[in-house]
Amino acid sequence: MLKLGVWFITIYGLIFNISAQDPVANLPQGRIVGIKAYTEGSVTPVEIYYGVPYATPPKGRYRFSAPERHVGWRRTYFAHRIPPHCPHIGDSDTDNYSEDCLYLNIWTPRRSDGKTLPVVVILYSETWTEAGISLPCQELAADGVVVVTVMYRLHLLAFFTLRSISARGNLALLDQYLAFLWVRDNIAAFGGDPTAITVLGHSAGADSLLYHITSPRSVGLFQRAIIMSPFDIWKALDEQNFIGVTEVERISREIAHSLGCKSNKDQEILQCMRERPLSDIMALYSNETWSRAMQPISDSFLPSSEQFLPRSLLAALSVSKFENLQLDVMLGACDLEGLRYNDDEYKILMKRGKSYLSDYANRKVIPNSLRLLSLDRLDGLPMLSQAVQWEYLIDKSRKSSETLNTIEFIGRVETSAKWSAGIALVAARLARKVNRLYVYRYSQPAGVDMNGRNYNFSGAAHGTDLVSMLGDALMLQVARRPSTVDEKKVSQVFRRYVTNFVKFGSPEDDNLWLRYKIGDAKIYDIHDVDAAKTSSHSAERDVRFWLQYLPELVNLIQSVEKTEQLTGPKGDNRFRGGVFAMCGVALALLLLLCVCAILLHRQRSRHFTVANDDHH
Repeated sequence: MLKLGVWFITIYGLIFNISAQDPVANLPQGRIVGIKAYTEGSVTPVEIYYGVPYATPPKGRYRFSAPERHVGWRRTYFAHRIPPHCPHIGDSDTDNYSEDCLYLNIWTPRRSDGKTLPVVVILYSETWTEAGISLPCQELAADGVVVVTVMYRLHLLAFFTLRSISARGNLALLDQYLAFLWVRDNIAAFGGDPTAITVLGHSAGADSLLYHITSPRSVGLFQRAIIMSPFDIWKALDEQNFIGVTEVERISREIAHSLGCKSNKDQEILQCMRERPLSDIMALYSNETWSRAMQPISDSFLPSSEQFLPRSLLAALSVSKFENLQLDVMLGACDLEGLRYNDDEYKILMKRGKSYLSDYANRKVIPNSLRLLSLDRLDGLPMLSQAVQWEYLIDKSRKSSETLNTIEFIGRVETSAKWSAGIALVAARLARKVNRLYVYRYSQPAGVDMNGRNYNFSGAAHGTDLVSMLGDALMLQVARRPSTVDEKKVSQVFRRYVTNFVKFGSPEDDNLWLRYKIGDAKIYDIHDVDAAKTSSHSAERDVRFWLQYLPELVNLIQSVEKTEQLTGPKGDNRFRGGVFAMCGVALALLLLLCVCAILLHRQRSRHFTVANDDHH
């Protein structure tokens, strides 16, 4: 018995000594214990705290409700494991998901002298209905910043609305908002400075950040914002790209009816929906029509004190008399953003031949890109389509299959119109509202995306920038290999820009990376040196093509149409007038072709301006 007691004391002592080496943070909610990790080339560990709860689990009677602060815990909380993610499209029975998912993960290179460090809060989900992987952020933290990743509700559990306070929708944004409050109130316990907070959003997380920038509730909760690769930048530019509250409410009621919640009273519908098993709700995620409606809405139907988005994103950014935001912003995307490897349409295209892809580009991609910028005039469409093909023709000397060349052409056309031009238009609106604005475009030939795949493209597909920023830790997770020497060089450069912005509000010396200003719309191209030698498509060139050159071409086409109205005053002179008209049209078209060639190949070095008005 005595021997057993000695063994117990010995084992207890070992456990105590081991746990004593673990990092500890003391919060108002309770004591929390994390783990330590060392990054390559660093002798100072990064403290990691996985699964720190910031809200009451949104289950049972809390389902479909705004999040509430977590009350805390009595015993020591061991934050050693990555928590389950919030349910989303693609989850199977074996995946680690749960409605109890409102957690933070924290990485901190806590200073021994006790001085606080700047904080970056990361919002990341691929879409409003799909989460994405858990991000490892130790390398970013090792560069001298405290990093926090936020988990938030998605799909029906986030956006179900009956247009009432009890089922208000926008819960993903409210989850994020509560996380911001938690960081402000508690990050000092982890060595972070609550007065130097940057929010970084990627994909749908970037869309979220745009909503927070324009929400009166989020003002003052962060001082800097990094908007990376927005999922749908055009929701901030065109009212046809978002779904109104009436439609989201109609679909929410339709969903409730399909689950057997058929009452005419909202409270009874809500109670019924809260009692439905999670598996029944997730079974509806396969309905694409319903899934597309799961997105933020204007909640002007609520009392003013409860409103989070009193206006749509478009309306908020378009208001001319908008209070100046005390905010520094960094905004950008990849140069092949349209290539999303997890997108079903892309997977189908990869299986097609060159002839199908060429027809698809001419029939759908080019017209849709022109329509986005209101350039899809039927009479001018052939000429405009030809101009797009001339501008983005893939270099035939590259050693790549015709299928990949054509897919890259499709991706570059879509990206340049939707993201390059779209980001320039959003930047023109933000430039009048924020302190400092820096705009970039990221390129990395043959870069790895968030699924660990890469192809022989001359640019960076969606997610390549995030892999680059987080470095080897994420590369090992998605590609099952370490980064190459060249990949590490690009990663170090990009991460330096990000950390400089987090620390100082500027990614680079102002003489090297100029601010984006009204009248001087500077866009900085981020790429490696070798890529710069072969790339002919700078971000500024793409923006000029879609926002200046093509509108000029439309005006020329319209002037040609006027020459076609030549007719004689008498019937016997109409034939002669028709001949003159045909000759005039022929000469005008010849002149137009010459002008096209000159405009396409003229010097691209002059400054350009994006007007802060409607793009139509």
